[in-house]
Amino acid sequence: MVEILNNKFPVVIRTLSYSIQNINFYYPAVYIPNNSYIQGLINFTIYENMLRLSKNLMVPDIPTYVTGSYELKNNQKGVLTLSLIGFAEFGGAHPMTMVKSLNFDLSTGKDIPFYELFKPNSPYIEVLSGMVLEELKKQDIMLFEDYPGVRPDQDYYIADKALVIYFQLYDIAPYVVGFPYAVIPIYSIIDLVQEGGLLDKMVS
Repeated sequence: MVEILNNKFPVVIRTLSYSIQNINFYYPAVYIPNNSYIQGLINFTIYENMLRLSKNLMVPDIPTYVTGSYELKNNQKGVLTLSLIGFAEFGGAHPMTMVKSLNFDLSTGKDIPFYELFKPNSPYIEVLSGMVLEELKKQDIMLFEDYPGVRPDQDYYIADKALVIYFQLYDIAPYVVGFPYAVIPIYSIIDLVQEGGLLDKMVS
């Protein structure tokens, strides 16, 4: 395994732009001078997801204008988390927005899916589905009746010592609600957390 020296320190972030036809997207790129392999792996993943997000926002046979940006959520303890935010206008009643968060383990350059945050065979789906629903009710958010709970491929990002679970527009609530989210302190689910995983790194 290739590892970054002193990988608990923040990595340098640069902003690049992608502009072609009806798409104008500002996205991040990392600079890791002592490990070009992991730098390239992370930047390729970011770029591919930026393109995929832009494509998913395009409406067939309708002129669509996509703009995009990003937010840096975490850059410490060997964990890099960022969110790509795409915004599409196509002349409808309201524009469409999608968010794709990427959560990198800087020791491998891998974007970690939700299910890999937790111990194998742990009841993380059941536990977190209940915790998220309770948190959303506290926010008095109007949900659809068929709340599905969290999924193994759930959208999430890490912010310091918290796991933030969020849902896309229309996933579990009307458009007016925006992006429903729940902030889960990592210590509150520490028994479920995979040892050596991203959440474990944040509280170690």
